[in-house]
Amino acid sequence: MPDSFSFDVEFDAPVSEVWRVVSDTDMIDGAAGMPAIDYRDEPQPDGTSRRFASYKMHGFTFAYEELPFTWIHEQRYSVKRIYSKGAFKTFVHSCEIIPKDPARPEAGCTVRTTFQWEKARGFLGLFAASGTRNNGLIPYTRLFNEVAERLKNRPTHEKGRSVILKRPLEVDREDKQAPAANRESVTQFVNRTRVLFDSPLADRLEEAILTLPAEKLRRMQPYAFARRWSADRQKTLNQFLAATRAGLLKMRWDVICPHCRGDKMNLSTLGEVKEKAFCPSCNIDFDVDLDRSLEAVFMPHPQVREVPEAQYCLGGPGTTPHIVYQNRLEPGTEHAFEFQLAPGRYRVRVTGEKTYRWIEVQEAGAQSASEASPATNEVAFEIGDGELSGEDATALEDKPIRVRVKNASGRTALVVIESVEWARDALSAGELVADQRFRDLFSAEVLAPGISLAVEDSTILFTDVVGSTAMYNNLGDAKAFSLVRTHFDVLHEIVERHRGAIVKTIGDAIMAVFTRPDNALRAADELHRKVDEYVRKHGHEEGVQLKVGLHAGPCIAVTLNERLDYFGTTVNLAARVQGLSEGGDIITSKLLAERTKDCEPLRETGWQSRLEHANAKGFAEPVPVLRFTRGD
Repeated sequence: MPDSFSFDVEFDAPVSEVWRVVSDTDMIDGAAGMPAIDYRDEPQPDGTSRRFASYKMHGFTFAYEELPFTWIHEQRYSVKRIYSKGAFKTFVHSCEIIPKDPARPEAGCTVRTTFQWEKARGFLGLFAASGTRNNGLIPYTRLFNEVAERLKNRPTHEKGRSVILKRPLEVDREDKQAPAANRESVTQFVNRTRVLFDSPLADRLEEAILTLPAEKLRRMQPYAFARRWSADRQKTLNQFLAATRAGLLKMRWDVICPHCRGDKMNLSTLGEVKEKAFCPSCNIDFDVDLDRSLEAVFMPHPQVREVPEAQYCLGGPGTTPHIVYQNRLEPGTEHAFEFQLAPGRYRVRVTGEKTYRWIEVQEAGAQSASEASPATNEVAFEIGDGELSGEDATALEDKPIRVRVKNASGRTALVVIESVEWARDALSAGELVADQRFRDLFSAEVLAPGISLAVEDSTILFTDVVGSTAMYNNLGDAKAFSLVRTHFDVLHEIVERHRGAIVKTIGDAIMAVFTRPDNALRAADELHRKVDEYVRKHGHEEGVQLKVGLHAGPCIAVTLNERLDYFGTTVNLAARVQGLSEGGDIITSKLLAERTKDCEPLRETGWQSRLEHANAKGFAEPVPVLRFTRGD
């Protein structure tokens, strides 16, 4: 019979907040004083993968195979480890959340944690019970009670159930092994940072490098720190970029698996990125793109603080918070359960298979998107030999969703239900390379020759000067060129202010990229309002009138002439749209207008539009565009 310890801790906080802390097993194990673990994934011929791990404690080596974690969002999780070395034969760690009132998840809950084990034969097996008590039961009980008290005293803004990819609070631990930061060196590099970008955030960054434990500095995400500091996201990113340029931080590029969303490669430069990557955990090859599978992260530069790599738990639900259900089903078995989810789209998949099914969760009271697929809160899926069958479903958030999954195949299957919402704190490479400050400070960060990466969505803006040929004839080359350079200065300033970047200049024209179409429209409006005024204030009697065109969609990023550039149909159409401009107007594709509430940022400032159909070179059909003009 297995031995076990179990303990309960009462929480007054909402279930969603409690879950996001207690399910973050990497953070909890590190805070509880567990040793760092070395992991190794071994892909299997059937498309699955096996995970092996080892660690050292009190001079002894413990080695085991870790079966995949199983969990149901905001309800329970469990993991089983089968040992080949150490004090145990098997060890199971499970955690269950029991709401005080199932109808009111905000009323609090009881968290029940259980450690169950079979001791190994031999000398070390004699210490299985005492080791579990001292290294598991006691520190976990103390830690969970501390967390319960901190959550109790923390103001909450929870609105029912949610899939929010962030921690409600951080669990600190004393990092005795990590080397301390060199305070004098940190201060010196912070002063260098201020030369490039000076803000109060420099002080916050200095404090973080000096005081935070190492696990919070191994993978620094600027937007996570902006949230922690209640600071502006763009200013925080600017501070991180300046700190990297000054030598206080190091930047790296993490290749992210689109399934488990774990970082599978850590690259020092964009030039190391390849078009294909492999995830041994999921046993899949995947295409690398700038938006979903490449993320920029930071860490202190070794010259100011050494931050050793360490992992305490790799497979828990907190590591992949977008996954709301994961379970291992043996052949011929099935699992029926129910849970509630926040509105959004959820993908149902089986590892090793390429087919998906979908669950669309709508807000309470919402109508089904199609009469042919009315809202239902009962869904069923069946795993076969080579496919996942079952009807895609639409459910409502205010009722429990009853799910049944049957494994009719001849193999063990790992079933996953996951939100397709991407991590909110992630700084994608697509967003960063469209940032003007990044391009100015890190112009050498480019893709290797011959490498092209997809960009899921970009807004491309082209401008050109009206009558530039006549301007050169009338003013002469020197004066005309000076005026053009002056107008480039204000274009750069306006594009950067609206979180875009100038990709290149083409004669008197520019091509700029934005990750959000609303920002591009606001930039277009300001270009018309400010450029002429700016060049006149800077010594030019003749003003400048612009032609502006915009379009949004997918494209590809490549390196051309030693800079990052964009190509594809979206770029071509944006250029053609700008060519339709007569000056003083803004031309947008109808597709971009449909994505921005009929170009609401322009209409708010007095622009009016008319629909036109224009013949654009290279496009077989007339292109529907909106021509925006102002009465003044």
